[in-house]
Amino acid sequence: MKTTAMRSCFVILTAVFVAAVAAFAQGAPQTDYAHMTMKVDKLGDNFYTITGMNGSGRTGGAIGVLTGPDGIFMVDATFGPLSGKVTAAIKTFSNEPIRYLVNTHPHGDHTGGNANFAKMGVTILGRPEMRVDLMALKDFDRAGLPTIIFTSPLTIEIDGEEAVVIPVPPAHTDADSMVYFRKADVLMIGDFFRAGYPNVGGTVNGMIEALGRAIAICGPNTKVVPGHGPVMNRDDVIAHRDMLLTVRDRVSELIKQGKSEDQVAAAHPTGSYDPIFLNDIAQFYDENTIVRYRNGDAFVKQVYENLKPKS
Repeated sequence: MKTTAMRSCFVILTAVFVAAVAAFAQGAPQTDYAHMTMKVDKLGDNFYTITGMNGSGRTGGAIGVLTGPDGIFMVDATFGPLSGKVTAAIKTFSNEPIRYLVNTHPHGDHTGGNANFAKMGVTILGRPEMRVDLMALKDFDRAGLPTIIFTSPLTIEIDGEEAVVIPVPPAHTDADSMVYFRKADVLMIGDFFRAGYPNVGGTVNGMIEALGRAIAICGPNTKVVPGHGPVMNRDDVIAHRDMLLTVRDRVSELIKQGKSEDQVAAAHPTGSYDPIFLNDIAQFYDENTIVRYRNGDAFVKQVYENLKPKS
């Protein structure tokens, strides 16, 4: 493996979204891991995605797998109890050892398997914010902490591919990253872009900026793989960014009018987008997460809390 960008020293940052991370730390308690299956999709000559499936839809974060003679490079690790099924799914298309794993953010449906893979000898990469957030979780196995820390874009040359790991501003969490595979033309974008309305655990403006960076990376044929939902494209990311800009401005105007959070939600500033952003999303989530997507109110309240004047 060769790294061609700066790898800076580990710096502890103080802004930690511990509550949001803890909510996702070990996954939904009602998830029936034993009966879940792994769906494998080939997106390039040596690039695959693996997605957990149950009877009511997808669950866990999508995993990206680059394979070749240098070994396997993974993006995200889904829930811990699924690690055996993930490795079995990988064996259906590659016998190479798993060498590297990078997380797109700290939530347990993306990092729960970290410790299991680390104990197999896998090297984990992550942002300093990621390490801080995971260390703040009482039940997180410290074996799953990142040991290679990056604070700026990091290019990894492996298996004839350039994997570019790109940290972005606080968006879904305070520790978001995306990974672009140049040859395969695949962008693993994590959870700051996905089917349905976004979950803003970072900042609204940070999410808008992060989406703008993703748009700049994408070409007309780039396959954009969200943490949850179908494979999308650059136009989908643009539409998502534009929606967020509009809703932000609508909520901001209502705040200027002195509206309360409940009044802003009642004004339904997402109404014009519901036919697009709520259409058929149930097929991409399990019953434990779909409840928050019944309308745009949860998203609107996040935007309100993010924009309201600080006392």
